[in-house]
Amino acid sequence: MNTGVHAAARSTWKGPMEKDASQSRSAGQRELRRRRGERAFLFDKSLSRCLAGVQREEWELALSSCGGDTVRAARQCGLGGAPPGMKALWGRSAEEALDAYQRWQKRRGRR
Repeated sequence: MNTGVHAAARSTWKGPMEKDASQSRSAGQRELRRRRGERAFLFDKSLSRCLAGVQREEWELALSSCGGDTVRAARQCGLGGAPPGMKALWGRSAEEALDAYQRWQKRRGRR
């Protein structure tokens, strides 16, 4: 029986058809956003101003290709001058996106 380092690595490796829980959750969230017709709304750091709205597919692709960097993703979507600390929130409108984020922050604060 092989009990070396390679055996341990093999036991944790996930094949191409397996997804870990976070990947499955992310895929579920993307599907939910698609069904709801949500867009990404880009806000300044203080959430006081909505800078732009971006279609879901365009934002997901840009964000993925920029490694999660919202400023670079915004530039890739043609939004120059994106400020550092900018936040992307999901919703059918900017107001809905901001409201959902604020509710999420309150729930997080209770933990």
